[in-house]
Amino acid sequence: MVTRLPKGKGGRRSKSELADIAGFRLQASAEQAVPPLPDLSFVSQLAEARTSVEAPDDHRVLTQLIALIAPRHPSPDIWALSLLNQFGSLAALLSAPDQVMQNIAGQTPAFRVTLRLVQEAAVRLHQARLMRVGVLADRGQLKAYLSAMLAHEPVEQVRVLFLDKAHRLLADEMLGRGTVDHTPIYPREVMRRALELEASILVVVHNHPSGDPSPSQDDILMTQRIAQAATLLGITVWDHVIIGSGRLLSLKEEGVF
Repeated sequence: MVTRLPKGKGGRRSKSELADIAGFRLQASAEQAVPPLPDLSFVSQLAEARTSVEAPDDHRVLTQLIALIAPRHPSPDIWALSLLNQFGSLAALLSAPDQVMQNIAGQTPAFRVTLRLVQEAAVRLHQARLMRVGVLADRGQLKAYLSAMLAHEPVEQVRVLFLDKAHRLLADEMLGRGTVDHTPIYPREVMRRALELEASILVVVHNHPSGDPSPSQDDILMTQRIAQAATLLGITVWDHVIIGSGRLLSLKEEGVF
């Protein structure tokens, strides 16, 4: 049986009547209180922690995150401590592979999604800063960005930062991904992309999942070949940076080229 509500003048229901049918009112009553928004001040700290190897507030920030995403969790502080003991730092947790993240999230998929969003937000934040002030203007900012991208990658990958003459970031692209200790990269592909972007300066970056950023002989040869090819085209290879366990090693500072 369908109960028909009375219509207003002219046989048409007013907006307030339609709102009542839908289950809400257009004007809030005095007794209706808008719930306060949760305190999200620590989210920016999470983004910064993505690039920090030893953040003293890791436990506090992670506990707050768990309490926000899983408010019914009985012991967010204990779970946070357990995760930090397992991964070593909040930065390492945020960089965990998808399968590992799936396992630790368990019945709280929102937790995994939130960590991924924080990771992506941190990378974009640092990238925007580099595009604004220039990649080579602030070594600390460059280190934070590169650490956010590669410090905890489980396999080796080679990225190239393509810069214009003013050192502004044109693009950051992965041009090679390999195994835990080797990544093939071809100088002609790097040069082709540099010409497409009209880049004047290149910064080559790759990670060592082993944690030791010391360059191998293959790393040195790869750098020299890319630099030689770039010179023929009037492009400068500014540096080749190797990342391992949050440490950065500059082949330029090491005198490799």
